[in-house]
Amino acid sequence: MKRILIHHKRHENSAAILADGKLENYYVDRDDNPHLLGNIYKGKIQNFLPGIQAVFVDIGRDKNAFLQLNKKQKYEIGQDIIIQIKKEAIGTKGPRATTSLSIPSHNLVLLPRVKYLGISQKIEPRQRKRLFELAKKMHFKDAGFIIRTAAQDCDEETLIDEIQSTYRFWKSIERGVVKRKAPSLLYSDNDFITSILRDELTSDVEEVVVDNQKLSYQAMRFIKNMPSVSEKVNVWRYIDDTPIFEKFHVDEEIAKLNNREVELPSGGFIVIDKTEALTAIDVNTGHFVGDLNLSDTVYKVNLEAAEVIMRQLRLRDLGGIIIVDFIDMPRDDYKEGLLKFLRSEAKKDKIITKVIDMTPLGLVEITRKRSK
Repeated sequence: MKRILIHHKRHENSAAILADGKLENYYVDRDDNPHLLGNIYKGKIQNFLPGIQAVFVDIGRDKNAFLQLNKKQKYEIGQDIIIQIKKEAIGTKGPRATTSLSIPSHNLVLLPRVKYLGISQKIEPRQRKRLFELAKKMHFKDAGFIIRTAAQDCDEETLIDEIQSTYRFWKSIERGVVKRKAPSLLYSDNDFITSILRDELTSDVEEVVVDNQKLSYQAMRFIKNMPSVSEKVNVWRYIDDTPIFEKFHVDEEIAKLNNREVELPSGGFIVIDKTEALTAIDVNTGHFVGDLNLSDTVYKVNLEAAEVIMRQLRLRDLGGIIIVDFIDMPRDDYKEGLLKFLRSEAKKDKIITKVIDMTPLGLVEITRKRSK
């Protein structure tokens, strides 16, 4: 059973995604650290860096946004520009921006000013063909869209209505551009309930449990407007003296997310060291000796570690370059089996995650898109 738990406390909202009682994803939104990711701004160009073909754009925040230009883009200092934040500010670096805009909804992502049609590769082939034929009927001269994985079982009427409503929403934003003076926010992707349910409410979710009255009403309204899932999902407000994360036994797992060491089911463990340049992860057998021969025991521990590592990348939202030092395995078939398993686990991540290869030293390189 898959459920979404949403917890509210003063100045903070958080959500835990559970699959058969196991924490699969975790999100936190704090009032003192508002997210910029996905926001669209009408900004003003402040500085031009000719050596790297980039500009800094004033968006009305403490730090200007960094925009990498392509060879065809020409701008002048003081010029207004429409940009979208694609990566949060990290450390001393300001947010990174793009001129390629996107407006996400539950079943699709609208691409303003781009004539493109895409279908999620995670949708099974028969449904991909059905959705592609359906999407071709919807033609905009000034926009394209990508059908998301959540749309796999979506009916025609629901999808067409969502495409049209998302497009109308974008046009309303576009009409307001002329009236706004730079720098100004045109679109915010920061509504917590909307973003969580939009991205996590898949067909296998059976319950959404909320411990705050206002947020529970928002969740009910969101799901009510989604006929394809509204009959399957039970939304209920949790009222109890026991905190919701404690009630569903996830508070301990959340507390462990700051630990350097993470235990494996077999008794082995992994060590996670995060630096500014990359994240290094070391796999250890610990006290586990197994009841198999040494080669099989090592392979078993490595497979356990692979599953835990890919889960920790999601839970801790680790991005950039990740280097994993698995326990050495002489057999090539075990090495290939480990890489194949890692790649299958990477497909569970909503963030683009790629397992590159294993080096001659036995190190596995993984890249995960860093956005915040």
